[in-house]
Amino acid sequence: MAKDLSREEEQRGTRNVLMWGAVIIAVLFIALMAIFVLGPFWS
Repeated sequence: MAKDLSREEEQRGTRNVLMWGAVIIAVLFIALMAIFVLGPFWS
């Protein structure tokens, strides 16, 4: 693991990981809601 990162770069990387995690969770949540809410109309 790189130890020569500045604190600002570490915070930027952490923020990036958290942002992508939130995006993935939101997409999965929306997809599951679409399946359960719209599923009965499609069948």
